[in-house]
Amino acid sequence: MKEMIVVNFEEIFLKGDNRRFFVRQLKKNLKEKLADFGRLLEIERVRGGSIFIRVREPLDASAWEKIKERLRFTPGITQFYLVRSVAPEPEIITEAAVDYARGKIEDKPDFRVTVKRVDKHKPFTSRELAARVGAALVETYGTKVNLENPSWTLHVKVRPEQAFIYADVVQGVGGLPVGSSGKAYVLLSGGIDSPVAAYKAAVRGLALTALHFHSVPKTSPRSIDKVKDLARTLARIHGPMDVYFIPVLEIQQAIAERTDSKLRLILLRRFFLKIAERLGEDEGIRAVVTGDSLGQVASQTLENMHAIQAVTDRLVLRPLLAEDKKSVIRTAREIGTYDISIRPHDDACALFTPKRPETRANLSYVESQWARLDADSLINRALEKIERFRALPS
Repeated sequence: MKEMIVVNFEEIFLKGDNRRFFVRQLKKNLKEKLADFGRLLEIERVRGGSIFIRVREPLDASAWEKIKERLRFTPGITQFYLVRSVAPEPEIITEAAVDYARGKIEDKPDFRVTVKRVDKHKPFTSRELAARVGAALVETYGTKVNLENPSWTLHVKVRPEQAFIYADVVQGVGGLPVGSSGKAYVLLSGGIDSPVAAYKAAVRGLALTALHFHSVPKTSPRSIDKVKDLARTLARIHGPMDVYFIPVLEIQQAIAERTDSKLRLILLRRFFLKIAERLGEDEGIRAVVTGDSLGQVASQTLENMHAIQAVTDRLVLRPLLAEDKKSVIRTAREIGTYDISIRPHDDACALFTPKRPETRANLSYVESQWARLDADSLINRALEKIERFRALPS
């Protein structure tokens, strides 16, 4: 009898001839996520829609909880479970199931057994094996069978070479492995939306580098500490993530002095994209992820988003475009960024927010205001002061 972790994937399984590429990336990500458990765990093989991880020594509760948390937030994984693996014979399965239930059945009034035969050539049906195992549990522990609403379920999966016995199926985030869809920058502001946008982009397979624009010393450096905490939390899902801290105070002052005040946010966000464009020339990154949600604030109307995006040929991705705020907050709570995001901080965009911002920008007028700025020089000076931070999982 031995223990294994069975990791299932669904969307990857549908990739046809490209499946091996996605599985290879998922295996790579799993090795990185579980590197400090290398002595205990070994990725043994891939079969069908599953990756099998051998457990060299029995896992204590603390180790399993840590592993569970990492797998639960690994993009590409649909579900996973810790199993006992035994020979696929009814007598051996029944004996192992009775032993397995010893730690599960206490204080639980009833149970159910579900059996799935991957190997249909076995000389017994799923129903026969479920009845046999269930009868043994009733006889041993005096508990009751409840097929409709049991307090716990014992699962048995019979494969050609082995049978798996397990109880708890843990749901993952699904999607695609980080790194399988290319690279992108994410504009990480410190608010609620942008970390959720980063999470959704990572689940679609994007490897991310975060850009944070700040106005220190005009604003408090606490905003930088906050973004570092957000990046560390996102790194639990994404894996290690680089964050570039870019000062934009000089840019904001130039915008305030030389352009129409109604366009301050639009022009500033154009600088964000131009800076990402410049960085991407060296790093081979041609996409930018933002936390924009249609109509949520003045800069996120269709006209304003068009006027901002027109400054670059980079692909601008907006995972939250059609999301409402309640949905975004719910996701932020689930991934652990919400409590960090709501900590008070000085925001670079809010620093020079006009009293009456433009909500229906005219692109020609925006371009005429942009021409008043020495954009290249301002960008060069900002990039000279860039600072890099490597966020590791918190």
